[in-house]
Amino acid sequence: MADLTPAELAKQWTQGAFKPAYLLFGEDAPAKQLALETIRKIVGADAFNLDEFTGEDEAQAGEIISACQTPPMFSDRRLVTVRNAKFAAAGRKVIAEYLRNPLKSTLLIMISPEPRPDAKDAMASAVRAMGGLALFKPLREGDAIKRLNSEAKKFGFTLAPDAAQALVDEAGTEWGILRAELQKIKLFIGERDNASQADVASCLGYSQTSNPFDLPRLLQKRDSKASLTLLRRQLRETGETFRLLYQITRTVNNQLRAKRLVKSGESSEKIFRKLRLNSYYDRDYLSIVERIPENNLIRSLTQCLHTEKSLKSKSWLNPGIELENLVLKVCKK
Repeated sequence: MADLTPAELAKQWTQGAFKPAYLLFGEDAPAKQLALETIRKIVGADAFNLDEFTGEDEAQAGEIISACQTPPMFSDRRLVTVRNAKFAAAGRKVIAEYLRNPLKSTLLIMISPEPRPDAKDAMASAVRAMGGLALFKPLREGDAIKRLNSEAKKFGFTLAPDAAQALVDEAGTEWGILRAELQKIKLFIGERDNASQADVASCLGYSQTSNPFDLPRLLQKRDSKASLTLLRRQLRETGETFRLLYQITRTVNNQLRAKRLVKSGESSEKIFRKLRLNSYYDRDYLSIVERIPENNLIRSLTQCLHTEKSLKSKSWLNPGIELENLVLKVCKK
């Protein structure tokens, strides 16, 4: 069966059309966690009918099946959740065997830290066969802006065009993060029916002395000392690990894009327009990019993606230390 999109999954759940099991893959970790909280609210399972597992211990596979095979108490449904389903082949096989004949009164929801299922994954194949596999991919920038505007209207306000763009620029395109920021904006503006770019900046947690464009511009110049100082301050002010990670990744990615656009003969005016650069504040942008070897940019971008994967799959890591190490790697000559 075809894999579900987050929208299709939400529609099924709101209609009460549940499959025996769901397995959520994809890079948008916050949206997957949001889906887990959503299904808990929809099902409304009490303490007698809710079993939660981390999934990080291989021995839990058997415990999960035992919970799934337990009938609900004074309720129509038992909810079993697994926040980090990263079992080895043996554990996946155990769960796949259960899914051949699942208990109809049990709803099993599992979140995978992987971006997509492996073709040899027996557990994923079993869930896919019953139509319960969903992919949570990050939205494209344009789609993220459209969804922000649509969701804002549901909250009872509108986003100024530059406000929606600024939110995506700073927070990235992962819907779980964007929706959380949107809720903060609604609380911030109160009874007002519109939100400006200044409102967005305030809600993102920047102080008057900390501009959301400061970190990217310091990284562009490979100023490691100033970048680390500002990174630490913004982590204290906002605590938004993945938003800051997105800024670092976007900075490197834009420099790589600029490098390749220059190679293709694109004019500086078009490059500035495509990358939404400021003609005054970013006037040295292309000369800086020219001095950075393309291989260095590719290496730095790979390190950004590796850091993102590690932070999403290894809960024991210290996010601040990981971001500091990444900044040092990016700024390395």
